[in-house]
Amino acid sequence: MLDFKKFSGKVGQARKDYGVNIDSVITKNTEIDDTDLDGEKVMMNLDKGQYFMMNEVGSRIWELIEGNTPIVNIIAALTNEYDVDEETCENTVMEFLGRLKNADLIKVV
Repeated sequence: MLDFKKFSGKVGQARKDYGVNIDSVITKNTEIDDTDLDGEKVMMNLDKGQYFMMNEVGSRIWELIEGNTPIVNIIAALTNEYDVDEETCENTVMEFLGRLKNADLIKVV
């Protein structure tokens, strides 16, 4: 198993409240173009002229967002795939998704 803490990264700026909670359902911003580059996701917001690169765990979270995805499903998948306890996973995922939301890469539905 991979060490979750080692591979979790940061994208954009996070607000203290994150703008998402454990009961939120999220979806990808369809205006964002993404591609895989050596196992990491790279995203471009052409309208804003911004690009983002995600590490392994961030890329996995991005892959888990299919249509309208409950955050609890993402946390459950990651706790099964990585060597991480549920509380650490939840805190890290919530902060990461808050950063994605603040960067307009995802939307809460």
